[in-house]
Amino acid sequence: MSDAQAPQLPDAAKQRPLLLSLTASIFFVFLDTRVVAALLPTMAKSFDITIPRAGLLVSAYMVGYALFQLVYAPVADRVGKIRVVLVTMVIFSVGTFACGFTTSFGLMIALRAITGAMGAAVFPMTIAYIGDTVPYDRRQATIGMLIAGASAANTLSAASGSFIATIFSWQWVFPVFGIGAAACTVVLYIAARREYRVPANKTPALQTYSMAIKHRPLVRLILLSAMEGGLYFGGAAYVSGLFSQRFGMSTLGIGLLISCLGASQLVSAYVLRRALRWWGEATVLTIGGVLMGAGFCLAALMPMWQLEPLAMVTAGFGFTFVHTTLQARASEALPKSRATATTFFSFAVFASSGAGTLLAGGLIPQIGYQNMLISYGCGLFLFTYLVGRFTTPPKPVGI
Repeated sequence: MSDAQAPQLPDAAKQRPLLLSLTASIFFVFLDTRVVAALLPTMAKSFDITIPRAGLLVSAYMVGYALFQLVYAPVADRVGKIRVVLVTMVIFSVGTFACGFTTSFGLMIALRAITGAMGAAVFPMTIAYIGDTVPYDRRQATIGMLIAGASAANTLSAASGSFIATIFSWQWVFPVFGIGAAACTVVLYIAARREYRVPANKTPALQTYSMAIKHRPLVRLILLSAMEGGLYFGGAAYVSGLFSQRFGMSTLGIGLLISCLGASQLVSAYVLRRALRWWGEATVLTIGGVLMGAGFCLAALMPMWQLEPLAMVTAGFGFTFVHTTLQARASEALPKSRATATTFFSFAVFASSGAGTLLAGGLIPQIGYQNMLISYGCGLFLFTYLVGRFTTPPKPVGI
């Protein structure tokens, strides 16, 4: 489609308040998403279970998040992406708040699955909305800023959650996060008046899904993103267990170490624009994959906890470089059905994250935390080779 034929994109300044409120929504979703990993040792003790079994809370959230991706895509293509985000944020806020008021491990798993299912809409719908409103040559940098918001949440999630759990108890963490998410939802409701609506896609959902499944470049991207999600998030979920077992660290100390992971993602999101200009998309993707694998291996092999921040920073930089590249490519894979493409992408990442966490939990009793992380790190090296071998940047289509 030529520039003359392409619809006029909305004014960037007018869209900024909405994009900022969406970024804030992402912040609160990821604040809640990542906190459980840092709290696993103390939550396991509270429920009188093992840490690997407590890891089911991570898996429940990830599976709920993944499955509901497929529900939101066709709805968003018809009624609007921002409307879907608003409704799900309301339920997410209530569900997160309620997590602090249960003493049943089974009910806690159910609540985490519900909040995961509701939080599932926010990030992919925002990516799809950016795909509707931002040209491809600026899209990866814009997505990088969303990653920065998510990374800021990752940074504060482990540290703030661990701090609240240390001063009060882990039950206080979720009501605090739930109230913050509710306040953010109100701001988003006000900003939603500036939504830019593309023509509704009335193609039946099954037909849209069929088209996506038959789109080979998208399928390859989805399979590789699943590999990335399973290895990176599955291994990262038990970094807290490694630190607790190997160094005997407190909940607060573990949270502060893990916060280095989020902090590095925040910094690398700002570095990303220059990295793309210097090296190009393909090289950034390769560097990122190598850094992720190296970060996991370093985390397993560091002789003292004082050196672990280096491992966290290495993995965090790698994740930003890889994930923003894959997200940008997914947003352009099916221009007429961006919500479907981006939700398939997120489905793959989070479903595999849940599976990767379950697999890691099963491996730990057999081979230990260190060997599990090394194995996942080597898997990320293999992923780096495969993603460079079997994917290419998309050819942007006018929007």
